[in-house]
Amino acid sequence: MASDVTAIERLEDRPIPVDPAAIEDEFTRIWRETAGGYDESSVRLRVMNLVGVGAGEDALGRFESLMEVLPQRHPCRGILALVRPGLSRVSATISAHSWRSASGGRNVCSEEVLIFGPPADDAAMPSLVLALLVPELSVICWRLGPEGDSAGVLEGILDAADVLLFDSAQDGDTAAAFRWALRLGGDHGTEPRDLAWGRLTTWRELIAQSFDDDDGPNRLREIASIEIEGGGGRPGSEALLLAGWIVSRLGLTPADVETGGRWLRATLYAQSRAVTLSVIVGEPNPPGLHSVRLRSGRSTLLVEHHAASGHMHVREESPTGEMRAVEQIADQEPPTIARMLDEGRDDVYLEALRDALALLG
Repeated sequence: MASDVTAIERLEDRPIPVDPAAIEDEFTRIWRETAGGYDESSVRLRVMNLVGVGAGEDALGRFESLMEVLPQRHPCRGILALVRPGLSRVSATISAHSWRSASGGRNVCSEEVLIFGPPADDAAMPSLVLALLVPELSVICWRLGPEGDSAGVLEGILDAADVLLFDSAQDGDTAAAFRWALRLGGDHGTEPRDLAWGRLTTWRELIAQSFDDDDGPNRLREIASIEIEGGGGRPGSEALLLAGWIVSRLGLTPADVETGGRWLRATLYAQSRAVTLSVIVGEPNPPGLHSVRLRSGRSTLLVEHHAASGHMHVREESPTGEMRAVEQIADQEPPTIARMLDEGRDDVYLEALRDALALLG
């Protein structure tokens, strides 16, 4: 947060009739009263539309938490379409958010509309969302959890979305999640941005940096095996995306893939050179990635995450078993959604996604 502003405050929060025109009129009234002299160009500052789609109170809490911090980086209109079992009709609540500058003046920065509807009504909610989008601004859609009851609502919005934020780790069927992400561009013209991929940022940076020297290309060509270990009870999207990233960066082609409940093994080829890959996942706790080993004839690169200390360790092991610490860093937070929205299209993710899917058959 910038040093010259205070936290975002909520100006108003109340139910309103489910009517786009009435909602627009109410926001206009709020900004006029807030400014003390309405000037739309300076008060209604918005650079994007953020549309959340989900079901359940957890989705509501996550959306509200993001809207408490996002507008200072990306002033926006936030719209949440939340499916709630037990409702008989669609309802809406609006909120206005602002921050104050050091001089005490209020700077309006965001608008929020919460739309609640029953699972069976997956036509009215998308229509209302589309009618409330601010024209000529990008539309960022955020899938809050597995589709479930909100699948119809999401499908009705995707054609208008420029970017879809989602977390492939939340899907029970990883292969289906990867295929769905790859289809988004062709079916809807929507760019996928996977939060699971964002959590791999530090891992990818540490591995890449370990080969960022004059001899790096030679050492990369000498890699004979790749071993990825983690927790969670099954090979999940993070382990598979990291495997796909390594495969794509090394220019390898997956073949002879075998899978079990907690493991995946494959032989990878670069022309006549063969590289073995294993992904092994232990008990559910601690979840996530634990270690990555890249073995060659001259050394083994080991990248580990220690959950207890919250540190990442990079070590190099010689063929004789001698271990040398290369780097140790404090655990880094994965990129926030606000930071991910600053980034452009990531073709490396799409390449990793395709190779991860190839590993799954």
